[in-house]
Amino acid sequence: MLRSEIQKETGLTRKAIEYYEDKGLIHPQKSENGYRDYSTRDLEILKKVSIFRKLGMNISDIGECILSGGDKLSSVLRKKQHQLEVDEKRKVILEMIVKGENNEVINEKVSLLEMEETIYEKLEIAFPAYFGQMLFAAYQPFLNEPLENDGKDSFYKYIDYLDRLPAFELTEEEKNYIEKISSSLDMKTLKEVNLTKLDAIENTEKWMKDHEYVIYQYESYKNSEEYQNSMMKQIQEKLQNFIRKNQYYETAIPLIRKFSKSYDEYYKKLLKANEQYLNNKNQ
Repeated sequence: MLRSEIQKETGLTRKAIEYYEDKGLIHPQKSENGYRDYSTRDLEILKKVSIFRKLGMNISDIGECILSGGDKLSSVLRKKQHQLEVDEKRKVILEMIVKGENNEVINEKVSLLEMEETIYEKLEIAFPAYFGQMLFAAYQPFLNEPLENDGKDSFYKYIDYLDRLPAFELTEEEKNYIEKISSSLDMKTLKEVNLTKLDAIENTEKWMKDHEYVIYQYESYKNSEEYQNSMMKQIQEKLQNFIRKNQYYETAIPLIRKFSKSYDEYYKKLLKANEQYLNNKNQ
């Protein structure tokens, strides 16, 4: 099926279809002349995507639903309902503050609200600076759930570990660079980046085949003179040295795996996917 037919059937623009392909939601066959042949499954997925977008779902949640064959739709709905309920409770507390309600009553309400916060929200509050988020933003998809009792000890050990880390020293030029690139790095973007990671480990061989050119471009850029002399490489090397020196992987990762069961599952799959990637690269 040609793209023009897909557009007619779904009402989606050409760029929207290309975007959903880039995000790994559809996988049209590519012919030698550059044309794409869309399958019936691609069409059905795009119809669902179109409906989900009209309902206000972000691409990360849509991706979860599509990749799970719809199994996670109920989970997404519960998550949205939970967020609406939490937002309403926050609104009530703010109204109480405006009306001058007693601080003791307000603190009680806040304490109850804290019990409903996700792990990620707790981390954001504890470490509002970008450095803290640099360390735990990569785990965001696995932290959108309340902290369970059996994970509290590991969670607070992780908090204590991060809080005891020495300052990550950057020059003013490096700080300005980080500020510039992070200002556009919102949560929606982070979710989409993390969705790509999840897609890659679920079916490593297929993902590498579908993204062969992207991988080639990435590796070419990493080996290029432009990247080797860039501010980004300079900062990344500093961060990696900082992480190694403070034994982040040895200390933090085991703790995260204990307070996030979903991250623990992802980590096991990640090890297999990384081994597969290295084997393919060395062939």
